[in-house]
Parts: sequence; structure tokens; C-alpha cells
Amino acid sequence: MERRVRLTPLRSIPVSFSGRRAAEGPLTLGQLNILEWLSRIPDHFLATVCTELEVPDGVRVNDVAETMAVLLGRHEALRTTYVDGEHPHQKVAASGVLMLDVCALGDGQWGPRDRPAVAEALIRWLRQSPNTAPLPVRVAIATASHAERVIACAARFSHMAVDFQAMGIIKHEFVEMIDDHSARRIGEPRHQPLDQAELEATPAARRHAEAALRYMLAQVQRMPQCLYATPHAHPTGESLAVELSSAAAAIAVQRVAARTRASRSSTVLAAICAVLARRTGYQELVFPLLSSNRFERHLRHYVGSLAQGTIIPIEVAAKTFDALVKHTWISVIKACHHARYDATKRAEVDKRIQHDRGLSFNYDPLFNSLVAESPAASDAVVEHHPEQVTAALQETELRWRPAPRNGSLMRFTLNQIDGPLRLNLWNSDTGQLPRAEMESLLLAVERLLVAAAHDDLDVQRIREAVALEPIQRGPNWTLVDSCWVDLAEVQRLLDEALAPATARIFPAAGGQPLVAYLAATGSVHTPEQAHARCMAALPDRPTAIAPHHYVICATAPPDPANLTAWHGVLSAGAGRTSDSPEDRVRR
Repeated sequence: MERRVRLTPLRSIPVSFSGRRAAEGPLTLGQLNILEWLSRIPDHFLATVCTELEVPDGVRVNDVAETMAVLLGRHEALRTTYVDGEHPHQKVAASGVLMLDVCALGDGQWGPRDRPAVAEALIRWLRQSPNTAPLPVRVAIATASHAERVIACAARFSHMAVDFQAMGIIKHEFVEMIDDHSARRIGEPRHQPLDQAELEATPAARRHAEAALRYMLAQVQRMPQCLYATPHAHPTGESLAVELSSAAAAIAVQRVAARTRASRSSTVLAAICAVLARRTGYQELVFPLLSSNRFERHLRHYVGSLAQGTIIPIEVAAKTFDALVKHTWISVIKACHHARYDATKRAEVDKRIQHDRGLSFNYDPLFNSLVAESPAASDAVVEHHPEQVTAALQETELRWRPAPRNGSLMRFTLNQIDGPLRLNLWNSDTGQLPRAEMESLLLAVERLLVAAAHDDLDVQRIREAVALEPIQRGPNWTLVDSCWVDLAEVQRLLDEALAPATARIFPAAGGQPLVAYLAATGSVHTPEQAHARCMAALPDRPTAIAPHHYVICATAPPDPANLTAWHGVLSAGAGRTSDSPEDRVRR
């Protein structure tokens, strides 16, 4: 049974640090990306990120203080402040003071076995504490009673300063120095965020960023509003996460990656795509992906926020599993090659495309890999022992936990691939994606990977391994503009957005644009006005889209549910449509 942890804040210890320079300059593209994102959702739970900084037994408070002083001196991102406004920029301090928070544990014996629980308590404490410090990092430690022996340590970082890969570098360097006094030195100069901003301002880098925007434009023009649109959508507001822990899947992934010479994370993504394609009916999946943007040598040990979203198309139809893995790996490389761009310019493009297509996108990534892979990992020869995989299947676990509300309906995060594979599925609303559905998706991914461990699978064997049926949608559903749409939900959108006007949407032939008919009112008498209202009411309606065309009539027919009656009113000369040049809605 896990021991109950109660933290009592004791004091804050000043930790002086000193770096190589004080400087200021423009933000990097990665920092601009976070700034643009936070300007839309300032209270997002990922505005700051927390992690444990592992300490071995016997570490003293002074060891943590000295190690943090070196880290802040070494990495300018940890001693940088950010200035918003018309010309946002960053300021690096040459020196300063970090206040190290010290918390005491309750009475009794505390030791290394308690570290995970104590670290979790520290992380909760940091998340709940006000963010008033000028530095983008805050560190807290827990000691046994009033002693100097540290049981656990945790840190909270601004996402402007670090992304998850940078946080991993900090954790690694902290562990290196905490137990080795001789390693506590700043070392040689490193590539810093101000250096990165200068590099991104070169003509070659600017051309690359513009090419990335063109790529993004091409993808967002065909991405569905909601990849996993389901008919049983009854929002509850409950957000839930479940993690699959599977040693069998880890063995299988290593085997498939070696056979296909693809990355292991791409192998997992290919399995996810096969499962989602089976359920959704899409032949091609187009969805947001997060790229670490750490491909150049000088960025491998860079501490700063580089990660940006991109969009990836995965053609699933008629591929064997090995072919799908290879295709996914190539597609990931291409998408990530186009993931460094000006987020402000992208936001302008996104706004225009959403208006033209009548959609409301959420760009939270469907898949994010937090795994750092070495190139040699996928090349290793792996012998296949079916009995080993079968035995490992008995150890598979699903671990559930409440989660902060996420923007997108579902998000897969690959947390670990060595040892047991740890794949997290995060759901923003259990009313739209029930708990049983979450479980079935993760277990289907595991089944498919295990089935592919021995040899390649053709389309039929992939279907058998997934063992899930397609989502059943009624006659009121249609696939239009790459989106599965519930016409009843579109009608509810019109009723609420255009009230008190009488408005109707009618079924169209498969794939044809949606046309809305409505009677003019004092406030809505042009297609542009109707579209603006529908777009304003569209967010949080994953199974509805705004109509592609609007037919505005002076009056409603006696029977608004009769399409012929609307045509009768229109033919009487009392109507305007979005096909009229003066009223055309750009789509």
C-alpha cells in the first residue's frame, strides 16, 4: 500500500547562479509557437510542465542547490524572461537567484522506496502553487523531517523555456551532477535560444519556414475536422487517461522495426493508424502530429522550446502491415521536415481555411512520441520467440487516471518503448469516447503489433488482428469534405446560430457540398452573415460543419421540411444564394 505523503513547506533557500552573458533578442520560432498558442488559451494546463528530478539516497540539500546553480548557468533558457507585445523578445540574465523550496515530510522513516510517491506529491504541490517567480523554472525538494537529507526533488518549467525533449536533457544532466561533484561545471559554450533565433533569421532558414507553411496549407485543406466522429456523442465534460503497459508490444515493435528498418515510434503509429482506419472508415488519415524539431546536430542537446505541430497524411488502404510501417516512417520524416515555421502566419492561414471549409479545427496532436530513439535501435537483429511474447501478454496492464481536459477528443502519447511499451490514450470527454472504447482501441493496437511480430500481415490478417468493427453510423450521416457529418447536428447548429430565422439543411448526394435554406431576418439577410453566425457557434461540435452554401429566401415556405417548397419560394423571385457573385461565401 502506497504511503500517504503530507508536505509542509519549511523555507526557501536562495541559490545564486551565474552564466556567460546577459543578452536579449527576438524569440525563436518555437517560442513564438508557444506564445501564439498561449495567447488563445492562456490558462492551458501545459503552459507549465512538471517533472521529477531523480535523486539517489544520501543526497543533501546543498547538492541540489549546487546542481541547479550549474544548470541555470549552463542553459540560458532557464534564466530568461519573455516580453510580449508588438515585438516580443527575450532577455537573458547573466546572473541571479533561484529560490529553492524546501518541504518537510511527516514523522517516521522515509527512504528511497518512498521517492516516487513523494515526487508525485511535490509535482502536485508545484502545479497548485502560484506562478510568481520571475524565472521560468521553480524547484522543490522534500526532506525527511527537518533533516538535510533529500527524499525527492521536482521542477516546474515554463513551456516557453523548455519542451519535453529539453526537459529530458535537464533531467539527464541533473542525474549526472547530483551524485558527482566533479561534474558540476558549466562546461563549453552551447547553442542557446538567442543563437537559434539568429540562425532562423538567415535567408535559407526563412525559405525553409515558408516551404513549411506551404506544406501545412496543402494538408489542412483536406484534414477532417474530427478524425474520430462517433454517433454516441453526449458530452459529459469528464476527461480521462489510460495507459497501456505492454512488454509483449515492446518485443513486437522491436521485431517489426528491425524487419522494416523503420523507427519504433513509427511502428507504433502505424498500428494506431490501422486501428483508427478500421473504425472510422477512412482510407487515408490526415491528422496533427508533434515534431521535436531536433534533427540538426547542434540541437541534440539544446535546452529550449523547439517542438511544433505539423500535419501528416497516412494512406492506409490496401497496404500490408510492413508496407504501412515503412510508409508511416517516410510520412513522419516528411511531415517533421515541415514543422518549423512562423506560428503567427500559420494561424492566419488556418483561420482562412477554416472559414472557407466551414470547419473548426483543434490542432492538439493526435500522436506525440516522448521517446528518444538511437538510429541503431531499429537496426538490431531480434530473434522471435513466440512463447516469450505469449508469456509477456499476461503482464499487460491498463492504468486509468483522471486527466485535465484536453482540447482534442483523443490523443495518443508514446511514453516509453524500452522495457514495457507505455502508450497513453487521453480522452477529453468520455461522453464522446466512452471508457470501454478507449480500452478496446489500446488493446487492438497491442493485438496488431503482437500479430505482426512473427511476419508481415496482409489486409485481411490486419483486420482479423484488430478485431474491431467499423463505427456504425445511421442514414443521417454523410461523408463530405473529408468529414463524417451528422446532419441532425448540423440542423441543431442552424437552429441555434440563426434563430429566430427558419433554416433547414437537406441531405446531399455523397460528398456533395451542404446547402442551407433560410428565411431572411433583420440581422441575417446575406450568406456572409449566415456563415459568420454558424462559424461562431461551431466550436465544440465535432460532428457538425457549417454549410458550404446558403440560399436566402424572403420568407419561409409553409412546410420548411419540404425541399421542393423552398425551391418554390426561391423560383418566385424571393431569394439570394451564396452562388450569387455579390454574396459568394469563399469555400
